Amino acid sequence: MFGLFSRKKEVPAEPGNREAAPTRERRVYVLDFDRTITIQHTGAIAYGYELTPAFIQKNVKKGFADFIHRVMGRGHGVYIASYSDDANAGLVEDEAVSGHELIKFYMDQVFGQEQTIFTTARKNGAGEIISTGNIIANNTQDYKQYHLDFIVQQEGLNQENAEDMKRIYLLEDDEDVVRYYMDKGCTIIVPFSASRSADTAATKTLFTSYMPESFMA
Repeated sequence: MFGLFSRKKEVPAEPGNREAAPTRERRVYVLDFDRTITIQHTGAIAYGYELTPAFIQKNVKKGFADFIHRVMGRGHGVYIASYSDDANAGLVEDEAVSGHELIKFYMDQVFGQEQTIFTTARKNGAGEIISTGNIIANNTQDYKQYHLDFIVQQEGLNQENAEDMKRIYLLEDDEDVVRYYMDKGCTIIVPFSASRSADTAATKTLFTSYMPESFMA
């Protein structure tokens, strides 16, 4: 079953199971959710009309699905790193979703209900985690160091190794987070400029007009 935006063949997205790119170094793309993938900020919670296919179709930036298919087709890894938190759903009376569930709901609309490109952690009957997933949603307010720790652990990278950190490609609209990752040695969309990188990530046409070819190579 296909989603709203893409008719291309899906690529399984478990971070540890993807094959490395045969002729280039494997990159790890880390995307923020609100205002980077989406046009409007969800407020880290959604319910009612905000969960309809029509609303989501209008709120996801054009070209996002094609971008994901392209980088994964080249053997690169992808993660969504968000401050959206599971606890937010309990803040309203209406039936609402937030955090991991909200992001997964959006991805199922984009790539199809059976998609495995973006997944959350799965547990067996004993409560043991059998798949970590690649959606990280936690309101840590630590410049997403928590998210970075999770990613480098899954990818077998070393935060003290400059070459490893250069392989992390960040798309994020929060200037403070961009600057933090830049200082860590990660690759940002506008080299040496946290403010311009954040502004570019927030642009509605990020994936169709503002994406440098070198960032996707």
